[in-house]
Amino acid sequence: MRFPLLLTLLVLSCLRYGYAQEYSYTHYDISDGLAGSTVYCITQDKDGFIWTGTETGVSCFDGTHFHNYTAIDGLPDVEILEMFGDSRGRVWMAPFRKSICYFYKGTIKNQENDSLLRRIRIRDNVLCFAEDDKGNILMQEKTALHLLTTGGRLLEYDSIAGKPIRKSGAICRSRDGHFLVQADDEVYSLSDKGFTPLYSLKIENAWPSFISLNSSGMIWRVDSDNAAIRIFATGQQLSFPFERKGFRHLSYTSAGDSLYYFNEFAGATEYNVRTGHTRRFLTGKQVSRTYHDATGNIWFTTLGQGIFRLNSDEFRTIRLKPPSGTEASSIWFINRIGGHLVVGDNQNYIFIFSLPDMKVLNALSATGIAKNHIVNVSLLANGDTLVAGDGSTSMINSNIGNPRYVGEGLKSTFNKSPDQLLVSSFWGVGLLNLRTMRTDTLWHERSTTVYYRKDTILIGTLNGLFAMSAKGPIAAYASSIPFFRRRISALAESGDGTLWVASYDAGIVGYRNGQVIASITKRQGLTSDICRTLLAKGNNLWVGTDKGLNRVRLGQSGLPITQYTSQDGLGSNVINTVFADSQVIYVGTPAGLSYFDERKVDLSEGCRLYLLSVINSEQERIQDTAALSLPYTDRHIKLEFAGISYRSVGDITYSYRLMGLDSTWRTTKETFLEYQALPPGKYQLQLQALNKFGIQSAMITLPFRVIAPFWETAWFYSLILAAFLSLVWFFVTLRIRYIRRRQSEKDELNRRVVEMEHMALQAQMNPHFIFNCLNSIQQYIFDQDIFAANKYISGFSRLIRETLLHSARPLITISQEVSYLTNYLALEKLRFKDKMDFSVDVDPDIDVHMVYIPPMLIQPYAENSMRHGLRHKTSGKGHIAITIRKSENGLTVTVEDNGIGRSEAARYKTAEHIEYQSRGMTLTAERIQIMNTLHGEGIRVEVEDLTDGNGIAAGTRVIVRFPLLLPSGKA
Repeated sequence: MRFPLLLTLLVLSCLRYGYAQEYSYTHYDISDGLAGSTVYCITQDKDGFIWTGTETGVSCFDGTHFHNYTAIDGLPDVEILEMFGDSRGRVWMAPFRKSICYFYKGTIKNQENDSLLRRIRIRDNVLCFAEDDKGNILMQEKTALHLLTTGGRLLEYDSIAGKPIRKSGAICRSRDGHFLVQADDEVYSLSDKGFTPLYSLKIENAWPSFISLNSSGMIWRVDSDNAAIRIFATGQQLSFPFERKGFRHLSYTSAGDSLYYFNEFAGATEYNVRTGHTRRFLTGKQVSRTYHDATGNIWFTTLGQGIFRLNSDEFRTIRLKPPSGTEASSIWFINRIGGHLVVGDNQNYIFIFSLPDMKVLNALSATGIAKNHIVNVSLLANGDTLVAGDGSTSMINSNIGNPRYVGEGLKSTFNKSPDQLLVSSFWGVGLLNLRTMRTDTLWHERSTTVYYRKDTILIGTLNGLFAMSAKGPIAAYASSIPFFRRRISALAESGDGTLWVASYDAGIVGYRNGQVIASITKRQGLTSDICRTLLAKGNNLWVGTDKGLNRVRLGQSGLPITQYTSQDGLGSNVINTVFADSQVIYVGTPAGLSYFDERKVDLSEGCRLYLLSVINSEQERIQDTAALSLPYTDRHIKLEFAGISYRSVGDITYSYRLMGLDSTWRTTKETFLEYQALPPGKYQLQLQALNKFGIQSAMITLPFRVIAPFWETAWFYSLILAAFLSLVWFFVTLRIRYIRRRQSEKDELNRRVVEMEHMALQAQMNPHFIFNCLNSIQQYIFDQDIFAANKYISGFSRLIRETLLHSARPLITISQEVSYLTNYLALEKLRFKDKMDFSVDVDPDIDVHMVYIPPMLIQPYAENSMRHGLRHKTSGKGHIAITIRKSENGLTVTVEDNGIGRSEAARYKTAEHIEYQSRGMTLTAERIQIMNTLHGEGIRVEVEDLTDGNGIAAGTRVIVRFPLLLPSGKA
């Protein structure tokens, strides 16, 4: 190949061009929330927050937001010169003013509000802090050391081994967990045993900015013209010039056990003592300090331009500027030709790079058109070079070396064969013969890209994808697929025969064997749906968009996607073109040429989540989170939190839900949550962060409760229920009492009615008996038995008096009842002229004067025995026996006769008047029923028929059982 001749011509052209190779950084300044643009110091606390000390305050950075502190918050002075984060979470600060303070759990402790700090006597500015493995804190001044132990003891040293400390500039933790102290020309170990000298050094002036000490070595300014690095393990000492003219050096810092930094007015230089390699950072910036955080990020503080974070060690960006140009080049074409990398820009220039060191050998203007985007550079068989741009196409002759115009501008090209080049432009699509330089037009409409596969020419247009083959005319390609009717921006084919089609607004699709096998959009992980370029290389599909570069793993399930953006190290997120040379990826962007080794790039970082603030009732409540309760009068809560993932550059998504209110997971990009007027109850906030690399943080769980007002508490509900039940009970009781009173009144009325009915029955019974007695007297008078009549009248009058007396009483004593029955039966005996006899027998255990029974209740049965049992007895003398016995639950009165019996007496009843023959017993039965109603079912009547040994009726026995009744009439 004759390409080296072209290269020689390019080199001999001796054109002047601008060239700068730089890393990519993320920059933070006052506009981003930083307290000040002049930053003196930087540290990281136990939780991972980055702290910076500026000339106007302190900033705490979580990767998204800055929280600033000033004198109002407790700083003794807003200008902070040194900071240090210890293992307990304290951030120590040394202000420009002679004092000391530290931040801990949301509060700044200083020598005015902290009794321990008040004991420290500061002579001059504190220059440095260190912590040993026991948690003791050592503070260094130029002429003194202050040791604060974990037990609260304060030790001060102003001399070592009797020698005053005059110039101490650096301290750190040693490898064995003690302290290393530089004092004058010695490095000592400080432990519980005191100071032990380790190394002797020459130090002309221990200026703290120019001394940096770590456990492995030390960098310092030896004298006015020299600096040195001492490696403790080997004793090796490396010398470097100190450029005091203009004070190029600002400070020295060290990181780990092998990296040392020269922080300068025009950038920072890193020196690796293991490899001897150097790297330059932030060229042109006044770097005051270089710092490595716990996850390996490198931070740079500057004087006047805030802070910078190195996005990646592996990404490099070369910013090019043509000799005749006034602006930087935007790269549109990249290809390897021979052992060189050829790059085309948007200003008609081609840049030649040597590989692998990426040094620019030269730059050549391809045509006379200033604004010409180079889209193709092809080396022809005759040694000439074809340079295609969107403004014009030119040929560089291998012998002459001057470019000449050969055609109009092109949008896209594709090498169909060594002698044929498919070209697309605003005028259509053509086939350029590279031997004759003649173009056959195949398509007469504007095209955006062109591709050739399987004897088919694919044409991308603003209106979709078209195909032209030798077998037929041009037609829409797979017209049934809506995606292929979109604006097509790029085409590529992977090794498995899949055609990948990129659109300008809907991502990409993979098409194989007549069907879409994959559709990849922003939803699946692309940085954007606006796709600008495609490159299929091996098992990777590279997709360039307007918001970054994407690598699609074609050989893996699910087609995982890795994103690369300016935050990771690319010069810009707008991707013009991509080229892969083995594992090195070259990316053309408006900011220049970026490149990286995909094997070495680590696009991952852990994600930590912290709860920063809990505000309720306008007060900070984060200290109460172990048992957080919100009063009902202020149910508003605001929570602030931060997910720490610095490489995500704020691209962190937070998932949260408040159990007790809503179990649905929700997402937000904000770093705070607010809940207004939460109802009373128990809640649990669950919060989790997800960084841009898909790594989740541990979940934060915050239980709390909103105290219910007293009228919504269980005890109040119980009280209300008790009060309600009491009221119900009260009203029910009143109602029951009312009902009972009415019922009592009703019962009393009924009782009186019954008593009146009883008295009425008694009144009915008395005339009946009187009628019978008068009949007997009448019979005596008819028989002219005056003596018997007088005797009967005398007994009758006595009986009438007792009847009248008993009729007015509900109960009478047994004695009174026996007397009444005796008088009655005596009259009946007179009336029957001694045809019958009677007996009344009372149990001697019965107190006849204290036991009561209803009056005139036995007499009807005795009368019935006389009238129906003995009246019709024809043989023998009749007898009525009345016995009163005490039973278990009352009295038993038996009326027994030896009459004809009930069966025989029934025959005689038919001859008598019906009303008269049944009235006495009927009235007695009704009286018993009424009394049972009044006093309960207490009176029972049993009737037995008596027979002799031959079964012939021999009388009747009536048994009346009474309960024991009190004088009130109750059992």
